[in-house]
Amino acid sequence: MVTSGPAGGQSVDPAPLRRTCPVCAGPVRPGRHYCANACRQLAYRRRKEVAGAGNIVPCPDMFIGRHEEIAAVGRLLGGSRLVTVTGPAGSGKTRLATEVARRRRGHAGGVWLIDLAAVSRGALVVLAIASTLGIRAESPVALAEALTGRKVLLVLDNCEHLLPECAAVAEELLARCGGLVMLATSREALRARGERVFPLGELTLPVGTVTRHQAARSDAVRLFVDRASAVDPGFRLTDANAGAVVALCERLDGMPLAIELAARRVRVLAPADLLSCLAERLDVLSVGGRTSASRHRSLNAAIGWDYDSLTAGEQALWRRLSVLAGPFPLDLAKVVSGLDDVVDALAGLEAKSLLTPVDVAGAVWFRQLESIRVFGRERLTAAELASAGDRLAEWMLARFGTHLLDFSVPPSVLREIGKHWHNLVVTVEWAASTGDPRHAPLACVLAAHWLDRGINAADTQDMLVTALRGAPADRPDYAALLVSALSTVTNVRGELDEARSHADRAVELERTLDRPARLARALDEQGHTRSCAGDHSGAKPCYLESLELLRALGDPVALLGSLNNLAWAALSWSEPALAAELLSEALPLAARLGSPSTVTSVVHTAGVLALFEGDTETAGSRFADSLAVDSENPHHVAYTVDGLGIVAVERGDDRRGLRLLACAAAIRERAHTPSEPFWQERVDAAVAAASTRLRPRDVAAARTAGRKVPLERAAEVALHGVAPPPAERRLSAQEHTIATLVAEGFTNDRIARRLRVSERTVTTHLERIREKLDVRSRAEVAAWVAREDQAPVRSTTTGA
Repeated sequence: MVTSGPAGGQSVDPAPLRRTCPVCAGPVRPGRHYCANACRQLAYRRRKEVAGAGNIVPCPDMFIGRHEEIAAVGRLLGGSRLVTVTGPAGSGKTRLATEVARRRRGHAGGVWLIDLAAVSRGALVVLAIASTLGIRAESPVALAEALTGRKVLLVLDNCEHLLPECAAVAEELLARCGGLVMLATSREALRARGERVFPLGELTLPVGTVTRHQAARSDAVRLFVDRASAVDPGFRLTDANAGAVVALCERLDGMPLAIELAARRVRVLAPADLLSCLAERLDVLSVGGRTSASRHRSLNAAIGWDYDSLTAGEQALWRRLSVLAGPFPLDLAKVVSGLDDVVDALAGLEAKSLLTPVDVAGAVWFRQLESIRVFGRERLTAAELASAGDRLAEWMLARFGTHLLDFSVPPSVLREIGKHWHNLVVTVEWAASTGDPRHAPLACVLAAHWLDRGINAADTQDMLVTALRGAPADRPDYAALLVSALSTVTNVRGELDEARSHADRAVELERTLDRPARLARALDEQGHTRSCAGDHSGAKPCYLESLELLRALGDPVALLGSLNNLAWAALSWSEPALAAELLSEALPLAARLGSPSTVTSVVHTAGVLALFEGDTETAGSRFADSLAVDSENPHHVAYTVDGLGIVAVERGDDRRGLRLLACAAAIRERAHTPSEPFWQERVDAAVAAASTRLRPRDVAAARTAGRKVPLERAAEVALHGVAPPPAERRLSAQEHTIATLVAEGFTNDRIARRLRVSERTVTTHLERIREKLDVRSRAEVAAWVAREDQAPVRSTTTGA
């Protein structure tokens, strides 16, 4: 419909610009929503399909154009399980990948977007994927085991700064998970095996001198008109402004982000004025080096114009918030910015879409899009970076550092640290790079978080060692914190000699400081390391002195931890009477405190005491209660599943016992946290007892089944049981041979010639293989074979 417009011209109602079929993007006759009845029926069927899990949500604004690109990426995904969309910043890689993912069907396990922009280190790629999916894993192998058997589409967004790590993770996951498909976005290809690359260019632009009607057929112009009319409902593409709009889109190289940012300015500037402003700023905002393509300069021009239109306070806030790598609350924005009145500036940035509100535990936090953050970081002066880093470090320590002086960081504080871990990581990195003495306590705060979650033990150890090397010589209090934390993490990793050395040093330092709670913690660690090394007579005085200090302090949570630790040690010394005496005080105290995180370990220790007393019914009940409370920390889960496995063996249920013990051993392997020696002896005895009563093939089957249970399902399997795979689901020798040949790339006729059978026989066997393995494609069969070859059955007696 044509209406009268300003400036003496005619305008085009934006509604016709949207009249394309939402199914096939073909033209639609006036008054209709679909181009044909077939498309209408297809859309209806899609709406009726049951959506899988995932976190892909429809965007609030309309997706413009890119029909050919969507189809092309879809075709690539049909022939390859790894496709990377490449292109410069602002080209719309994320939006295209999200739209492709949103339209994909057949992924019952969900379609998941993992934003890697805030992930600063390659070691955290797996953690980012796992946390998004609600899986606890810190290695590609552990993540692959969790995804086994699930049909999932993962969208890895913003991979460019983590190319080797993303490629390695993708290769590992795809090799092991036949139902997995991955779509990545990056400025460069991942260069992973089997990767197909789709270079994403600019939106279509008009060619030569065009009328407004011809311009309206360009995707770039359509995007500008749609976004401009969203902020200014009166905006229309007219004879008078069409030339300027086309020139503006050309100046911005058809880059979607640049066009959207420019379109938001139409409330205050006409397209011709916008064009003039961008022309004046292109040289100023250009970037040098290998990435200085014109489209990058155009993106900077658009963002730069937005930046220049802000108040001085908004500009300062934008720059200073760029030091943060993850979501942040209002109070942290105030601290980092150093501004007196940050609320108005924050609201201004949010209103201009330069900040994105996010929900964190029911509270409104904010985050910067990565392109916006990078732009601000490039304009951050050295003085601003130093000041913002200083204030951020001070805020982190004021909020969390004081709890380092406690016997242990309280659970409620650990939960808060977990919300800030992205920003805590960059704070630790800033302190390390500047030689700031606060590096030591900041590293200890982050270590407390990683240890509480039972992950990243190796990274935690490296971080603490680096902090210890740089700790000021005149701060023995910092050194004491670091060596105490190192004692904990090295003990968890099974490096007992190193753990004992760190614990001894921590006690030595704490005796020179007036910190009774920390001295109690160091003594507790010293007792633990000596006990693990078999020095029972040397361990007991350490535990008793720690317990005495905590009784004097009157901290019930710390006292509970000390009572439990000594009770556990007493069991390792084969002194169940002492353990019973300690637990008779600890269990009522745990019940009064009521905090689940303070109860789990005590209840587990009580279960072990029941095992010593031969009461398998009480032991099983205790272990089940403990596991029901904490089914996420791999260190705790492994010990508790072990306990339930031992109970099963002692009750004569050998198959179930071996499955659970193998499950626990695999969890320890993946987490690199071996069992303590005395407990491993108990596990070994149970494995040996069960293995002697079963046939070797039944032992192997039980172990294989247990090892395949991922961490997030371990509690369900341990508490509710899982049946062994029925005999009819196992592959016969002939079927296994055919599956192996499929994995090696043999076609059916080549397999038939190799085995000297008919091709029809191979086809029949392959259908049965797919049915038994619950897979559909040859690729999934190949992935199953790869998992079998790369994860052989290992003895559960190794412990890790």
